[in-house]
Amino acid sequence: MLGTGFHLTFRARLAAVAAAAILAGCSSKSTPVAPATPVAAQIVNKTGAAQLVATVGTAIPGGASVQVQDASGAPVSGVTVTWTAYNGGSVSTATSTTDQQGMAEVDWTLGTVAGADSLQASAGTSITTYIVGTGQAGPVTQLVEVAGDQQVLAEGATTQLSVKAEDQYGNVVPDYPVLWTDESGGVLSGTQTVTDDSGIAQVSLTADMAPEQYVVQAQAASATVTFTDTSN
Repeated sequence: MLGTGFHLTFRARLAAVAAAAILAGCSSKSTPVAPATPVAAQIVNKTGAAQLVATVGTAIPGGASVQVQDASGAPVSGVTVTWTAYNGGSVSTATSTTDQQGMAEVDWTLGTVAGADSLQASAGTSITTYIVGTGQAGPVTQLVEVAGDQQVLAEGATTQLSVKAEDQYGNVVPDYPVLWTDESGGVLSGTQTVTDDSGIAQVSLTADMAPEQYVVQAQAASATVTFTDTSN
């Protein structure tokens, strides 16, 4: 028969082997790794083209919007977007934070000069995009005399009278009707003309075959210009 010491030694060895197996099994399990935090790689303009045309000095409809994305194009939330308006425009806030879809928005008011206008959206110092809008001239608020006033015409001679239509900021207003009224003598080539791309409208005045004074008025909206010419 085996002695008691042998049984104790054998049991101890079995315990040691079992413990080693347990340790080996534990060590073979990989440590859980937290998913990588998305990193902003690009910022994309998501503003609709139809929204990017507005009257000067007014906000574009619906506001400007961008999406911050990682290198694979997936949206990145919680990113601060800095907005910078140019050409005299303004924004409702200097910064905004992307939502769960990576979107950030801002109200953008165009400057007062007609033509191209721009807004910069930045995520950090190196990720930037530009949103380009178009400011259109507002309603006509003034007519400016261009040529044709205080002329002395030969009897039966023809001359050109012209005015320029402008909005409240001095932008020229194209494609706007101008009404012409001859208040005393002479013949006008028309009673209504339309401003060209430079905001200029004109009409021809033909003098009578006798000495005369001609008073012609141009009107666009509530703005008027009066021409006074004579013939001898």
